[in-house]
Amino acid sequence: MKIAEVLLLEAYFDELELAVKDRFAQFLGSDVNEIPTEEFRKSLALDGFLLSFEELKSALEQMDVVNAIDKDSITPKGKIPNDMAEPEDAGPEDEEETGTDVAAMAQDQGLDAVKEPGLV
Repeated sequence: MKIAEVLLLEAYFDELELAVKDRFAQFLGSDVNEIPTEEFRKSLALDGFLLSFEELKSALEQMDVVNAIDKDSITPKGKIPNDMAEPEDAGPEDEEETGTDVAAMAQDQGLDAVKEPGLV
Protein backbone atom coordinates (compact mmCIF):
# COMPACT_ATOMS: atom_id res chain seq x y z
CA MET A 1 0.00 0.00 0.00
CA LYS A 2 1.32 3.42 -0.90
CA ILE A 3 1.76 6.22 1.60
CA ALA A 4 -0.92 8.28 -0.14
CA GLU A 5 -3.38 5.40 0.18
CA VAL A 6 -2.59 5.01 3.88
CA LEU A 7 -3.09 8.72 4.50
CA LEU A 8 -6.35 8.67 2.56
CA LEU A 9 -7.57 5.66 4.56
CA GLU A 10 -6.64 7.34 7.86
CA ALA A 11 -8.41 10.56 6.83
CA TYR A 12 -11.52 8.55 5.89
CA PHE A 13 -11.47 6.74 9.23
CA ASP A 14 -11.04 10.05 11.12
CA GLU A 15 -14.03 11.56 9.29
CA LEU A 16 -16.06 8.41 9.92
CA GLU A 17 -15.20 8.56 13.61
CA LEU A 18 -16.42 12.17 13.82
CA ALA A 19 -19.64 11.26 12.00
CA VAL A 20 -20.21 8.28 14.33
CA LYS A 21 -19.72 10.41 17.44
CA ASP A 22 -22.06 13.09 16.07
CA ARG A 23 -24.74 10.51 15.34
CA PHE A 24 -24.31 8.91 18.77
CA ALA A 25 -24.78 12.34 20.35
CA GLN A 26 -27.99 12.84 18.40
CA PHE A 27 -29.42 9.46 19.32
CA LEU A 28 -28.31 9.55 22.95
CA GLY A 29 -29.70 13.04 23.41
CA SER A 30 -33.12 11.42 23.40
CA ASP A 31 -32.20 9.14 26.36
CA VAL A 32 -32.25 5.83 24.52
CA ASN A 33 -30.08 2.94 25.65
CA GLU A 34 -30.03 1.12 22.33
CA ILE A 35 -29.90 2.44 18.78
CA PRO A 36 -31.49 0.48 15.92
CA THR A 37 -28.59 -0.68 13.74
CA GLU A 38 -30.32 -0.11 10.43
CA GLU A 39 -31.42 3.39 11.43
CA PHE A 40 -27.85 4.20 12.47
CA ARG A 41 -26.48 2.90 9.16
CA LYS A 42 -28.98 5.05 7.26
CA SER A 43 -28.02 8.14 9.23
CA LEU A 44 -24.34 7.53 8.41
CA ALA A 45 -25.29 7.07 4.75
CA LEU A 46 -26.73 10.60 4.85
CA ASP A 47 -23.23 11.74 5.85
CA GLY A 48 -21.75 9.89 2.86
CA PHE A 49 -20.58 6.73 4.63
CA LEU A 50 -22.17 3.74 2.91
CA LEU A 51 -21.19 0.84 5.15
CA SER A 52 -22.32 -2.76 5.29
CA PHE A 53 -23.18 -4.18 8.69
CA GLU A 54 -19.83 -5.94 8.92
CA GLU A 55 -17.92 -2.75 8.02
CA LEU A 56 -19.90 -0.76 10.56
CA LYS A 57 -19.35 -3.39 13.25
CA SER A 58 -15.61 -3.48 12.56
CA ALA A 59 -15.32 0.32 12.60
CA LEU A 60 -17.28 0.72 15.84
CA GLU A 61 -15.25 -1.98 17.56
CA GLN A 62 -11.98 -0.35 16.42
CA MET A 63 -13.21 3.00 17.74
CA ASP A 64 -14.09 1.29 21.05
CA VAL A 65 -17.37 3.20 21.37
CA VAL A 66 -19.84 0.32 21.75
CA ASN A 67 -20.58 -2.31 24.37
CA ALA A 68 -22.50 -4.49 21.95
CA ILE A 69 -23.58 -4.47 18.33
CA ASP A 70 -25.74 -6.88 16.39
CA LYS A 71 -27.98 -6.70 13.35
CA ASP A 72 -30.84 -5.29 15.44
CA SER A 73 -29.29 -2.81 17.85
CA ILE A 74 -26.18 -0.94 18.97
CA THR A 75 -25.45 -0.37 22.66
CA PRO A 76 -22.97 2.50 23.11
CA LYS A 77 -20.36 2.44 25.87
CA GLY A 78 -21.77 3.53 29.18
CA LYS A 79 -25.31 2.45 28.34
CA ILE A 80 -27.20 -0.57 29.59
CA PRO A 81 -29.11 -2.72 27.08
CA ASN A 82 -32.88 -2.17 27.34
CA ASP A 83 -33.55 -5.73 28.45
CA MET A 84 -31.26 -5.20 31.46
CA ALA A 85 -32.37 -1.66 32.35
CA GLU A 86 -34.66 -1.11 35.32
CA PRO A 87 -38.11 0.27 34.59
CA GLU A 88 -38.48 4.01 35.04
CA ASP A 89 -42.09 3.69 36.20
CA ALA A 90 -41.22 3.92 39.89
CA GLY A 91 -44.09 5.60 41.68
CA PRO A 92 -43.89 7.84 44.74
CA GLU A 93 -44.48 4.86 47.04
CA ASP A 94 -41.28 3.27 45.69
CA GLU A 95 -39.28 6.43 46.33
CA GLU A 96 -40.34 6.55 49.98
CA GLU A 97 -39.10 3.02 50.56
CA THR A 98 -35.72 3.35 48.85
CA GLY A 99 -35.08 7.10 48.58
CA THR A 100 -33.57 9.42 51.14
CA ASP A 101 -35.31 12.67 52.03
CA VAL A 102 -32.35 14.98 51.53
CA ALA A 103 -34.34 18.14 52.21
CA ALA A 104 -35.47 16.86 55.61
CA MET A 105 -31.92 15.81 56.49
CA ALA A 106 -30.56 19.25 55.55
CA GLN A 107 -33.25 20.98 57.60
CA ASP A 108 -32.51 18.81 60.65
CA GLN A 109 -28.78 19.45 60.33
CA GLY A 110 -29.38 23.19 59.98
CA LEU A 111 -31.59 23.27 63.09
CA ASP A 112 -29.00 21.30 65.06
CA ALA A 113 -26.29 23.76 64.05
CA VAL A 114 -28.40 26.74 65.16
CA LYS A 115 -29.21 25.12 68.51
CA GLU A 116 -25.55 24.44 69.39
CA PRO A 117 -24.18 26.91 71.96
CA GLY A 118 -21.16 28.99 71.06
CA LEU A 119 -21.92 29.35 67.36
CA VAL A 120 -23.40 32.83 67.74
